[in-house]
Amino acid sequence: MIAVRVAIQSAKRPITLLVLTAAAFALALGSGCSKEKKAVAEIREAFEADEFEETIAFCRHAIRRGIEAPEVYYYYGASLVSINRDFEGFRQLANAAERDPSMSAQMAEFLYDSGCRSFKKRLRSQAAKRMRQAVEIDPALDLGTYVYMVADEYFAQNDYEPAAQFYARALAQRPDTSAAEEAYLNLAKSYVEIGTPARARESLDEMLERYPDGRLATQARWRLVNLMYEEGEKQYVLGNYEEAVEVINELLRRTRNPGLSQKSRFLLGESYERMGEYENAYRQYRKIIDSDRGASGRIVERARQKISALREAGLY
Repeated sequence: MIAVRVAIQSAKRPITLLVLTAAAFALALGSGCSKEKKAVAEIREAFEADEFEETIAFCRHAIRRGIEAPEVYYYYGASLVSINRDFEGFRQLANAAERDPSMSAQMAEFLYDSGCRSFKKRLRSQAAKRMRQAVEIDPALDLGTYVYMVADEYFAQNDYEPAAQFYARALAQRPDTSAAEEAYLNLAKSYVEIGTPARARESLDEMLERYPDGRLATQARWRLVNLMYEEGEKQYVLGNYEEAVEVINELLRRTRNPGLSQKSRFLLGESYERMGEYENAYRQYRKIIDSDRGASGRIVERARQKISALREAGLY
């Protein structure tokens, strides 16, 4: 009988210990949650009172105590931005977004509003950087009229792929602004830099159609014909001679620049030669010589050599 009682008591001890351990864990967990809520409430109160230095101190203290709620990093970053310590602030806001992506829209709105205030103070560079960070946190953010400014910010940093995306978005959403003409030019350069020259040419063509007498029209025409020459050279090297002929003929209809015309005609002549159209090739070489009588430039001499070679070969 005594043995039975001992066995029962021994069986009860682990159960009692388990219950006590679970209760202690629940108490500790509740205490931890309470500690976090209290810290976040204290931080929020300081931030809403515009006590940004105090907010930063509270946030740092909370993180040292192991309280790393997304809200802590949000108020930390927002306070740093509010006292113009943007680089540090952006990093803390990114930490918050990483911990809780659902806060991205809230953080983007904060940065957008901060950017608007900077812009009104004529701090354009600061405004652009804040709005750029806003769309990097929340790509769906509507930038309104500031979309051109964000595109310019990417462009200025030689970050051409997002620059192209934002210029294209700006021109689609708000084409009737004074910023549009330069945006077309920058969009074209961005397309060139990311390896899509055909799209660059389309952008320049559209720009010249909209602003034929604009202040940047001459520059756009120069870029366009040079892009066309580069495309002609590329097609020639690839052995696509008909494509080279097409683009160079279009170039010659668009330019009056003597130097560019000469080298374009020479490339055109070589393309015709490769196609077996020797008479057309001869005409292009002849035009180079006739357009620059008495000159002894390198292209003129090469054109003369080409004509001599055609005659010696009995091809013309």
